[in-house]
Amino acid sequence: MINAVGTDDTGTPNSNILVVSDHGMAPFHTAVNMNQLLINAGLDTTKVRAVTSGPAANVYISLQGRELNGTEDTTSYANLQQQIVDALKGYLDTNATYTDGNKAIFSDIIFAKRPLPEGFGTSRLIGQDAGDVFAILKPGYNFDGTQVPVVIRQGDPVVTTPVLSVPNFYGAHGYNSALPLMSAIFYAAGPNIIQGPDLTQVTNIDIAPTILKLLQVPPAATVQGKVLDILK
Repeated sequence: MINAVGTDDTGTPNSNILVVSDHGMAPFHTAVNMNQLLINAGLDTTKVRAVTSGPAANVYISLQGRELNGTEDTTSYANLQQQIVDALKGYLDTNATYTDGNKAIFSDIIFAKRPLPEGFGTSRLIGQDAGDVFAILKPGYNFDGTQVPVVIRQGDPVVTTPVLSVPNFYGAHGYNSALPLMSAIFYAAGPNIIQGPDLTQVTNIDIAPTILKLLQVPPAATVQGKVLDILK
């Protein structure tokens, strides 16, 4: 991009250039079969079902009055919810090839105290379509990428349907957004950009007001964020 716009005698780009990414990336070494984890914990998958994407999982309970043909009343719902939480908290990766000890594979396990019997309660972290238990894996683990046929990890027991296995790709996003690995990149250079400011944090909502300032366009009242301290 700098080559396309050219530079002046000092090497400064002739146009202001801002480059951002939409997310960070983290490597992972293990694919996780969430529903098999629940089965191994003694949970009935006709009553409990996991839907996964990347390192995130929503676990749904078949609640009467909410799900079509729901099977669980308010008492069994609460018991199942706690069983799911206990199963996820208690699951450890004990393979020394991949860990330096018994390692919990989940970084976040969140469950909403939903009003019953409706079961639609929400919180700051749980929306109305979220699972009755929401969980995020730690970096190193991912729900996507299980090979077909499954490939057993070195050092794991050989079973037909393992919870942990060798993946078919090795990088993902969607882990806890507070992790440094999940930070997006931010580059800026140009005639109106100060070199070397100490930016402790840049958020996506700061990009629009900064560009508007560069273009000398007043921001609308709906524009969030702040102008970054990078402009001359």
